[in-house]
Amino acid sequence: MTRLRRALLLLIPLLAGGALAVWWARSAGGSALLRGILSARPATVLVALAATSGWLFLRFIRWQFLLRRVGVRLPIRSTLGTYIAGLPGTATPAYVGEVVRGLFIRRRFGVPIRLSVAVLILERLYDVAALATIVLLTAVARQSVVGIEIGTAFLLLSLLVAMAIWPLGRRAGIHADATHEMRSVATVAPAFALSLMAWGMASLLLPIAGYALGVSLGVAHGVEVFGSSTLLGALSLLPAGVGVTGSVAIIELTNSGLAVDRAVLVVSLMRLTGTGAALAVGAVFLWRELRTSARAPAEGTAHFDEIAAQYRAQWSPHVWDLLLDRKLGFIREALPQPPAAAGIGLDLGCGLGLQTSALRQRGYTVIGLDPSVGLLAAGQERLGVSPVLAGSALELPFADQSLDFVYTIGVLHHLPGREFQEGAVREVARVLKPGGVLLVHESNPRNPLFRFYMGYLFPILKTIDEGTELWIDPRWWDRRDELHMQSVRYFTFLPDFTPKVFMRPALWLERLLERGPTRSYSAHYMAILLRPASSPAGRDEHRADFTPAVSSGR
Repeated sequence: MTRLRRALLLLIPLLAGGALAVWWARSAGGSALLRGILSARPATVLVALAATSGWLFLRFIRWQFLLRRVGVRLPIRSTLGTYIAGLPGTATPAYVGEVVRGLFIRRRFGVPIRLSVAVLILERLYDVAALATIVLLTAVARQSVVGIEIGTAFLLLSLLVAMAIWPLGRRAGIHADATHEMRSVATVAPAFALSLMAWGMASLLLPIAGYALGVSLGVAHGVEVFGSSTLLGALSLLPAGVGVTGSVAIIELTNSGLAVDRAVLVVSLMRLTGTGAALAVGAVFLWRELRTSARAPAEGTAHFDEIAAQYRAQWSPHVWDLLLDRKLGFIREALPQPPAAAGIGLDLGCGLGLQTSALRQRGYTVIGLDPSVGLLAAGQERLGVSPVLAGSALELPFADQSLDFVYTIGVLHHLPGREFQEGAVREVARVLKPGGVLLVHESNPRNPLFRFYMGYLFPILKTIDEGTELWIDPRWWDRRDELHMQSVRYFTFLPDFTPKVFMRPALWLERLLERGPTRSYSAHYMAILLRPASSPAGRDEHRADFTPAVSSGR
C-alpha cells in the first residue's frame, strides 16, 4: 500500500497535467499541432536546442562551483553525466527526484547527502531569484504591470526563503566555514551571475520558437512570458510544471492578441526543445548512471597512469613546443652558468621526461622523478630518458642537503590539499643545499577568466586535468618559512587552443601584456625560491645520497 500511495502521488499530478496538455492540443486542432511543429524551421530548432544545452551546461558549472564552496571537489568530466542523469528528477512532484544526483555522488565519492541536498536547495533559490530578476527587468522595459508584480513577488520570496532556511544548515551538520562561504560575495556574485546567464539563455526559447514557426513575439515579450510562466509552474510544485507552465504561457500569449492555435503551437515547440529535450537526454544518462559501477574514477597517480599513452596529445604541438622552450629558457636564466656550475638538480614530477631530456642535452645534471610509473615508462620508451625514479614529492628519496636545484612544472596543483603542498615544500627544502634553488612553474589563478577556464572547461576538453586541482596563488610562496622567495616571473597569455596560423600576432600581443601592468594576470608564472643557510635540518638522517651518473639524453 505504501508503494501504491507513492505511485499515486506521482501519477495523479502527471495525469492531470497530461490531460490539460491534451485539452490544449485538441483546441489547436489535434493532428494540426503535429504538422505545425514539423513545419518549424530546422535551423532555428537547432538554435533552440543549443540554447537548452547552454542553459544546462551553465547550471552544471554552477553546481560544481557551489559544491566546491562547501568543500567538495569532484572530477568535472565524469560528473557531467551524473548531473545530466539527475534531470529526470524535475518530472517529480516538487522536483524532489533531483536528490538522486546526490545519491549518485555519495555512492561514487562518499559526499554526504546533506551537502548535496543543501546545494540543491541553494540552486533552486538562485534559479528563482535569477528568473524573477529577468522577468522584472523585461517587464520594466515593457512597462508591464503584471510582469513587474510577478518578478518582484518571486524575488522577495526567494530572499525570504533563503533567510528562513539559513539556520537549518548548521542543524543539518554543515560546517560553519562552509555556511560562511555560501554567504560571502565571492560565492553569491558568481553563482547569481551564472544563474542569470543560464536562465537568460533559457528565456530565449519562447521567442526562438516563435521565430521558428513564423510568429513574431518580440524578444522582451517572449522572455517575460517564459519567465513568468516558468515561475508560476514551479510554484505549483507539479512535475516539470506540467499543465501549468504551458497553460500560463498560452494564456499570456492569447491575451496579447495571438490566436489560440498559434499560441499552443509556439508553446509546445518551446517545451519540446527545452524541458522535453532535457528530460529525454537526462533519461539516457540516468540509465547509463544506474548501470555504472559505484567505483570512483581514477584520480591522482592512477589517473596519469591511465592517460600516459595520450599525455602529450593533450596539447597542440606548436603550443607545447613554445611553452617548453620558454620554461627551459627561464630555468637556464635562473641557474648558474655554465651548466656544470649549477650542480645536481631534480625534475620533480618529470612526467614523460621532456624537460629532463632537454636540460641534459644542454649540459645540466638532472634526475627525473614522478609518481606515475605509466608516464615514466612512456617517456623512456619515447625518449630513452634515464635515470628516472618513481617517487612522491612528499617523501623524496634523497639525503638532506644533497641537491643544488629543484624545478617542478605544473605538478604541485595536483596534490590533494594545502597540507600536502606544504609538505612537498618542506621536503624540497630538506634536500636542497644551503643556497639551493627551487623553481616552481604553475598556472596563475589570479586571472579569473583563466581560473574559470582551467577549473571548469579545460578538464572537460582535455583529460590531463580532472577539475579537482588546487591552484597556488603566486603570493602564497611569500609566506613559506622553509624557503625565501626571491622573485616571480609572469608569462604567457595565449590559451592552449590558439591556432597556429594566429601565433605570430598573438605572440606580439602576449609580449606586450607581459611587459605592462597586466603581467601579474598571465596564464603561468615561475617563482624562484632560495633555501637560506639557516634552514632547519631534515627529518631523515638515514637516506642514502643519490648522485648517479646521468646520461645526456641524446
